[in-house]
Amino acid sequence: MKKSCLYIASFIFCLQVSAQLIPLNDNTVAKPYSFVSVVFNRIFNSNSLDSFYQKLYDLKKSGSGVVTIVHIGDSHIQADFLSAVVRNNLQQFFGNAGRGLVFPYQLAQSNAPPDISSSSNTIWQFNRIAHPEIPIAPGVSGFCIRTNALGASIDFSLKLNDKGDQSFNRLKFFLDSNTSSSWILQANNGSSPTVIKKNDNDNFFFKEIILDKDANGFLLSSLPSGNTKEFYGVSLENSKAGVLYHTIGVNGSRYDQYNIASLFWQQLSELNADLFIVSLGTNDAQRTNFNNDAFQQQVDLFIQKLKQASPKAAVLITTAADSYYKKRYPNVVLRSVNTSLFSYCNQQHIPIWDLYRITNGYGSAYRWMKAGLMNADRIHYTAEGYRLQGNLLFNALAKGYNNYVSNY
Repeated sequence: MKKSCLYIASFIFCLQVSAQLIPLNDNTVAKPYSFVSVVFNRIFNSNSLDSFYQKLYDLKKSGSGVVTIVHIGDSHIQADFLSAVVRNNLQQFFGNAGRGLVFPYQLAQSNAPPDISSSSNTIWQFNRIAHPEIPIAPGVSGFCIRTNALGASIDFSLKLNDKGDQSFNRLKFFLDSNTSSSWILQANNGSSPTVIKKNDNDNFFFKEIILDKDANGFLLSSLPSGNTKEFYGVSLENSKAGVLYHTIGVNGSRYDQYNIASLFWQQLSELNADLFIVSLGTNDAQRTNFNNDAFQQQVDLFIQKLKQASPKAAVLITTAADSYYKKRYPNVVLRSVNTSLFSYCNQQHIPIWDLYRITNGYGSAYRWMKAGLMNADRIHYTAEGYRLQGNLLFNALAKGYNNYVSNY
């Protein structure tokens, strides 16, 4: 009788664990492409992600709470093709807590993710982290737009994505620090306008607004004043349990440029990350020589700043997929950058996902290009190429999570 009870208890436990496991599709995703090395599609030094996996497990088991991921990168991330796959797949399994941090890229004359639409009644000055020489400080999105125009407005909306509705009822704005600046928020849900004004006890750049019903867009208008208006981004969230996945991608950016963007680091702490994913390196390799020590110092400083922003957050570094230098030559410096990243992460026991090795390393960009997965500039990938990489990253995270849960 005791053996029977133990068997039943063990069976029930196995069913419970099985219900917590994420279905994998690594081989299905990579099958058409012989040059994808699925055998390397895992996270090295993954023990340091246990705290993050525990939070995901608790979320799945209880059906309550929010787990926050902040994905920081360059142009490979700004377009959101790669990160959207990871975000949508995680949210499908764990729950959708909102679209996360967004920015009106069109107003900064830059490319936007396909689900973001923005316009304005005026022209804004702008800057991004990749141009520290411009005296406009980028904020949490890696961007800033600025204007002195009276009554300037931002008309912003989210389009349907392939997972459906993207409504929100909580907005967390990152705005200018002028004490006399005020804004009017009109959500496109038929509710009354809301005045956004800095209070003396408010964080000078952060304001949270709760809507009485869901919306998928808003009009933000500045009240007339003599002050310069600045907008750094807004986090669009809802009241559901699940994963909140913030994407911060900046065209042309490098580790060292992020490191000197002081306002970015001040505002980053407000996102309360449980996991940082860092996808940089391509622009660090746009040179003819490479200084390993100097590069690792910048990476180390970057990680120190992440820990200062969110001391309890886990960190995952990713290497950059192969690309060309000046459209003509396989980028040998990128190989050095990725080798340096991998070496640094091993020395410091930092989790790393080696996309460079998974995509087949030095010279592999040629095969991706021939397969129609890389753009003509020979640096960026096509939407399909990025989605393939996004599926691979999701599967790597899922493998780590499943291993953690199976050993629970």
